[in-house]
Amino acid sequence: MSARKIEPIEARTALINVEVVLDHPPLTNSGLVAAAVAGDRDAFRQLVETDLPAALGTARIVTRSEADAADAVQDALLSAWKGLPSLRDHDAFRPWFRRQVVRSALRTIERRSRSIELDADIPAPVDDLDRAIDRRVLERAFEALAPKDRILLTLHHFWGLSIDETAAHLGIPAGTVKSRVHYAMERLRAAFAAEERR
Repeated sequence: MSARKIEPIEARTALINVEVVLDHPPLTNSGLVAAAVAGDRDAFRQLVETDLPAALGTARIVTRSEADAADAVQDALLSAWKGLPSLRDHDAFRPWFRRQVVRSALRTIERRSRSIELDADIPAPVDDLDRAIDRRVLERAFEALAPKDRILLTLHHFWGLSIDETAAHLGIPAGTVKSRVHYAMERLRAAFAAEERR
């Protein structure tokens, strides 16, 4: 019996019937911004959709109105869409968009000549009367603050931005923001205590 020589199978014949499926990784923010600048509306939607709930909540706090909040966010979206070509750092889209929202909300209240207030129509938890009462007291205390205090507290506590991020949004030094947030919280505590005594 003679030994049979085994020939290796060539790679090209082994892969003839294999279908190759390439997955494209999701675009980064920078890639989405570049696509949006080129006119891709779906890329723009992907950029903003994760921030929309916070944007609407912030605009509602600033404008006191569901309708005005929606208008402010719509204006911010339009402003962001038009301003995308001027955004130098594509990775900085999120803080840049948040600034658009804050500016738009402030413009909305300036146009309406209203003071900034919390929305008192949000239903409180039914099973926790104490929390509901505390929330109403806090809302009245928040309404008593100056607009600058409300904006600072909204950015820092509602959006959870750091001192540096808040400073970038407002275009002021981080030390100034830290000091103002501290004093705004003191004023809010004092206003809360005064409301509790009423």
